[in-house]
Amino acid sequence: MQIKSVEEIIAEIKYCYDQNPLGWKMLRGRDRMGHYDTYIMNSKSLWQMKTEFKNPYQPKGVGIKIMDNPDKEINFLMEKGDALPFSELYQLQSHHPIFALGVGRYSQKASDKLKGIISSKQEELEKNLSESLNKFLHKEGICKDYL
Repeated sequence: MQIKSVEEIIAEIKYCYDQNPLGWKMLRGRDRMGHYDTYIMNSKSLWQMKTEFKNPYQPKGVGIKIMDNPDKEINFLMEKGDALPFSELYQLQSHHPIFALGVGRYSQKASDKLKGIISSKQEELEKNLSESLNKFLHKEGICKDYL
């Protein structure tokens, strides 16, 4: 598993979506630092993205494919929470932009529980994703230090 930019993760997800557009789910929550944790899944895979928004429609950050063949408990959690309409633009360097539009779920409780059951290594992954996101945000000038 390799941490990638959200644009790379979305391109991977779009490729899978184009193969089979049925049964996709999205769950969003926030981590302890206030960053967005977004989980996207189909019947075959689960991805996690850790982001901040450059503007209301353009998330910036990092992500990773967490697992193949998510189980029923993960599927159940992905359906929890309040409806969350989303419309997000991902600028890809080598392709046309991807515009993601749909209705997912927002649940802090389900997002936290999902982190706990995914893997015993989730705490380490969470730390690595947060560090990668912070480096990326500073590089992009999105997260500036206060004077």
